[in-house]
Amino acid sequence: MKQESKRKNAVEELSRGDESLRAARVLIDAELFRESVPKLYYTMFHALRALLFVKGLEPKSHGGVSHFFNTHFVGTEPFPRKWGRFFNRLMKYRHEADYGLVSEIVEQDCIEWFEEVSEFIETVRTFLEYD
Repeated sequence: MKQESKRKNAVEELSRGDESLRAARVLIDAELFRESVPKLYYTMFHALRALLFVKGLEPKSHGGVSHFFNTHFVGTEPFPRKWGRFFNRLMKYRHEADYGLVSEIVEQDCIEWFEEVSEFIETVRTFLEYD
C-alpha cells in the first residue's frame, strides 16, 4: 500500500470512528444502552484500523485488528497494555450485545466506556499527526 493510500484510508477510518462515537452518544442519551455498545466498539475498531493502515498493516478480521494492535503497538508509547485489554473486553461486550442474552448494561458502564473510547480515538489521532 502506498503512503498516500495509507493516509487516505486512515483518514476515512477515523471519520467512520467519529461517526460511530456520535451515534453512541445519541444512543446513550436515549437510554438505549445495549444498542450503544456496538457503536462504542466500532469507534475503537475504526481508530485501530486507521492506526494499522498507516503502518501498512491490513487486518482481514476483527480478531486480526486485535492481534496486530497487540503485537505492534500495545506496550509502546502512547498505547499502554490497558488499551489492548479494553478493546478485547469491548469486543466481547459488543458480541454479547449483538448476539447473546446480555446481562444488564447500565448507564454508568456506557458513560465510562464512552469516555475511554473518546480518549482512545484522540490518542490515535494525536499519534498519527506526529507519525
